[in-house]
Amino acid sequence: MSTIKDLIYFDYDKAKSLNSQLNEGLLSKLTKTIEQESGGNAELGFDIKLLKGKLGGNDKEKYLRTETIEIYHELLNQIEQSLTEKNILTDINENFDKGQKSFNEFLLEVPRFKYIKATGWCTFEDFERFKRIMSNFNEIQRLIYSSALTETPEYKSHKEEINNLRRELKTKPNSNKDINKLNALERKYDKMIEDQMNATLLDETFIERVKVFLDTFSANRLNFRLAPFDIFNDFQILANLKSDYLINGNFDDIIYTYGSRPNIKLSIFGVVTSCPQKPDQRVDLNDEYIGYDNSELEDSEVFIKAFRGVFSSFEAFEKFFFVPSFPKIAVSPISIYQEIIF
Repeated sequence: MSTIKDLIYFDYDKAKSLNSQLNEGLLSKLTKTIEQESGGNAELGFDIKLLKGKLGGNDKEKYLRTETIEIYHELLNQIEQSLTEKNILTDINENFDKGQKSFNEFLLEVPRFKYIKATGWCTFEDFERFKRIMSNFNEIQRLIYSSALTETPEYKSHKEEINNLRRELKTKPNSNKDINKLNALERKYDKMIEDQMNATLLDETFIERVKVFLDTFSANRLNFRLAPFDIFNDFQILANLKSDYLINGNFDDIIYTYGSRPNIKLSIFGVVTSCPQKPDQRVDLNDEYIGYDNSELEDSEVFIKAFRGVFSSFEAFEKFFFVPSFPKIAVSPISIYQEIIF
């Protein structure tokens, strides 16, 4: 079966390591491009950032970038083929659709999967973008709804008073009296928007606390979530993405092309890193203290026991942010792409 892949994400370092293990380190034909010049050939490493640093012309840069993407495709196809030949790669959709098995029977097989490929409906979740939107949410609301109040005499007078006070504060920024007056005027201004336009402005303290929570548990997180089955959509594949391996360079480019929730199905390929079971089959390492009273332990062991208990309590918080729960699984992604089969 032949396919065309539009790459969105490709972890070259992981792919290079995997291909080296699968094919006895024979990487030379995949890890270089040749720049054709009048004076001869020059071999260049094909890391995009390196190429941009070495080359001055835009045409050369685009040419070598194209060559790089072609090499990515070749490397990805070679890895998928090698894993398939060694029966290590499982196509989730094909396994379920052609396996003549129930969904529950399929779930029993999932813990045996190592490398997987899956195609389905998906979403991208950028926590930095979420924080940016939330930080500016109230200002955006004010911009949208205040435009409808511009002809109201009360609004005009109130807005003019706020603007005048802001100009005064530029000349005497440390005037607490004027600062408090401005805050009161702005609260009244917000109340006018909420009452007349049925808008909802978030409490600023709440926004700051949410940002602290996200910074603590999900700093710089870019997540990908895919459901390979239209019916059993509680089975999902979760992946944490590294911005360095986005093909177009940043997540905004993905939003502008595919959207944060694409309306076409995408594919993910990677190694399974978390496969929760019901019931949980893991051994709890803190069970070593079961049966011991604190009075039977050394002082240092009591401290260690309490300290490790704190780490265990963090698990509940981490479940808010992409720690999979049954029947979801997590993968370390090698590639995300749109695949066209012909």
